[in-house]
Amino acid sequence: MKLSNIFICAMVPIFIASCAHKSAKPNKTLEPPQIETDQLSVLMQKTETNNSYVVNAKNKLQKLLQSKNFNEYISNEGILNCVNDQNQSACVLNFYLNEYYKLKYDVQIKKVIEDNQIEHKIELSKINATQANIKNYCDLSADFTAAVYTNNNDKISTFKALFKMNKEDLSILHTKILKDDYSHFLIDENPSILQEMKTEFMEKCLHDPKNNIINYLNIFR
Repeated sequence: MKLSNIFICAMVPIFIASCAHKSAKPNKTLEPPQIETDQLSVLMQKTETNNSYVVNAKNKLQKLLQSKNFNEYISNEGILNCVNDQNQSACVLNFYLNEYYKLKYDVQIKKVIEDNQIEHKIELSKINATQANIKNYCDLSADFTAAVYTNNNDKISTFKALFKMNKEDLSILHTKILKDDYSHFLIDENPSILQEMKTEFMEKCLHDPKNNIINYLNIFR
């Protein structure tokens, strides 16, 4: 037998044994990539930096959730949809506020609201108002709302009497506007946007005055 053939014959068993040894080694389990966690961390850092509105809204939601895993909860509820939003801060702020108020009110309170809405619609069906009065009170309602947003107490006092509002009515209006953190954020960032908000309110009010004119029932009874 040639020397080269002897060499090949000797090497083949060694090569086979080596392959068998390698194949016998267990494969290492790869850890799943933490892409989602990384995206959430980056999103939170970007939107919370120098933005007290986002931080406050997040803290309110976190406090309400208490022992729940906060990051897991907000991920499951869709906060990562804000990653591709052009205005991430506004998107995240809106997400926190929506989740907060969604969790805050239980089924019992919703039932009370639904019952009140039914009663309210029955009352509204009995009311008639001239188009001129509707336009006038839509305009006044827009100014009244702006006064509450900007805490203009002098105007608020004047409008309270004009709109025939008692202390409880005014408190309800204040609470409603106080919840609108996003609009407060926009006004603080750019006060001129208040005029745009009033214009939008007027359009909505003229289209549906019964549900937009402040204290409509007591004005057009």
